[in-house]
Amino acid sequence: MVRSGQSAIARSNGFVSRRSYSSKSVPECNVVMLEANSGIGQPLALLMKLNPLVSKLVLYDIAGTPSVVADVSHINTRSKVSGYAGEEELAEALEGSDIVIIPERPV
Repeated sequence: MVRSGQSAIARSNGFVSRRSYSSKSVPECNVVMLEANSGIGQPLALLMKLNPLVSKLVLYDIAGTPSVVADVSHINTRSKVSGYAGEEELAEALEGSDIVIIPERPV
């Protein structure tokens, strides 16, 4: 009853709302995590891999990134994981990113 009342109101204003369907069920989001090999970066990378909104997860650190990428890639989700290491690969890691996460190191 409420739904039909809303439809009548929408039609009386000259506006008919229509549902639109998309082939994508979830928006895609490319996330880059810097300092992925840190004590905070590793668990945060695991949590980001579980997030259904993340379609691509890029992990970057100065060294040790391949081990983190291997750990995170074992989680069965739709997001793709890639890793970059060293200062020369930083620009390539940041390319096409929507969100950049820089975890703070404990003091």
